[in-house]
Amino acid sequence: MKRIISVVLVLIMLFSLCSCSAKVSNTKLTMGILNQVTTVDPLNVSGDGERIIAANCFEGLLRFDEKGKIDLGGATAYSISNDGLTYVFKLNPLAKWHVPSAVKANFESLNIEKFDNKITAEDYIYGITRFIQSSNKALSSIKGASTYDPDDKESTLGLKAIDEYTLEITLERVDPDFLYKLAANPVYPCDSVLAEKLDSIFSSTPATVLCNGPYYIKEVNESEAILERNPSYTGKIQIANGSILLYTTGKRQTLATRFEEGQYDIYFTPSTQRLEDVSTSYTSTSGIWGFAFNCKSNVGSIASLRDIILSTVYYDKIELPDFATGKADRIIPGVYTVGDTSYASFNPQKLAYEQNISLAKENLDKLLDKMDREAFTIKLAIPNEMEKTIEPVIIHWETLFEEKIIIDLRLYETKDAATIASEGQYDLAILPITPYKRTALGVVEAFGGAPCYYADQKINAFKTQTKASAEENAANYSKAEKLIVENGVFVPLFYASNDLYLGKGVSGVYIADGGRLIYLHSGTKVVEE
Repeated sequence: MKRIISVVLVLIMLFSLCSCSAKVSNTKLTMGILNQVTTVDPLNVSGDGERIIAANCFEGLLRFDEKGKIDLGGATAYSISNDGLTYVFKLNPLAKWHVPSAVKANFESLNIEKFDNKITAEDYIYGITRFIQSSNKALSSIKGASTYDPDDKESTLGLKAIDEYTLEITLERVDPDFLYKLAANPVYPCDSVLAEKLDSIFSSTPATVLCNGPYYIKEVNESEAILERNPSYTGKIQIANGSILLYTTGKRQTLATRFEEGQYDIYFTPSTQRLEDVSTSYTSTSGIWGFAFNCKSNVGSIASLRDIILSTVYYDKIELPDFATGKADRIIPGVYTVGDTSYASFNPQKLAYEQNISLAKENLDKLLDKMDREAFTIKLAIPNEMEKTIEPVIIHWETLFEEKIIIDLRLYETKDAATIASEGQYDLAILPITPYKRTALGVVEAFGGAPCYYADQKINAFKTQTKASAEENAANYSKAEKLIVENGVFVPLFYASNDLYLGKGVSGVYIADGGRLIYLHSGTKVVEE
């Protein structure tokens, strides 16, 4: 017996699709990018322009919505078996490949007399198989994936077309993050006929690739890439623009200048430069910075001291450094699973005053008496850009606790944060965490290493629950998050990113999965002059 996931959600989305649609215009959305587009194969994307092409021109079984949740893509529904090993996806029967004139021109030379542009379960099987054969190991939990050899006839994968529009995927082991992996990675369908005929040049140019997303690749050259609305697209995404133009300059300053002059609606910059009169900005979250105790140090291992210190942080006086892109009010932004499950969140400012100040002083005196000490010296490591901004916090601690807590301030270069964390030469530090995947399990695993070490075994226990379902994993993370806060191991302060997306007169653009997927198609509206 199988349990159906988010049936109501699916029905709502399907009815919404039938009942309303976005206002479609012929507006052109222009974007300045740094790196030249060198490939249109979604398996090999690396630069920002290539990621934009992948996210907007191809559609896998699942995708992300504008709130960062996993959403349906080429699949219209799915179910998971009770043991968590079998996934069955129902596909959109109306989905078709867009075959532009440039591709059709190749058919005669390839001896393709008749081409069926339906997208079926076999196309997904071929695409997933192609993904497994790449160097990406994200789908290694699929049965047979870790040992798959295309030259060995005995080598098989847990992929099966139950019928033309039903795909079954069987896993080797329970993988709580499997749905996330399908959405976050370039796991797209692929037409085997064209791919095998073209062989090594498949997906090398717009004339050798088939698109199934809301846009198709019309042209790519050294200076620009042009994406046009896909007339064959029948999915649920509401397309707001007729075309997307990506302009390559290779120079950061040129990007900024042209954006300020109004030549681009959006531009991408791998820096923290802030521009005035910017109506909308989008940033990929590459790190969440906060107070982190080293629970393996002599001072940081004292749970009651951690509680005293973090419950008296003077958050009102913390000014964010220039490299911060937003204030944190959650352990991690956009953590999600399928459905409407939401994780617990907390406000650091509220957390700071939940414990009465006088109680903190009283607890410190008791702790000092118990340990027969006169004071605690805390080695505090912070980015050098935060020296001035953290000063009021230190003064607050020194005033509050007099000479019973002494702060030994140590500055470090922001670029050396990973080294500082791994060396552990601190008691308390402002450091980032960067989960390698934004799921409950991924986040807890990120907290499990430097700079966050747990004395509380309950938190470590969550890391071993790999057999939990997506929903159970979400509930477990809510509990783990609460323990993280209560134990005073890590409290977030701000988001920081090296990637900044700036736009004028633009809304609805969104970025998912830490900035790897840049969606320009859904809800984007450009103000026409």
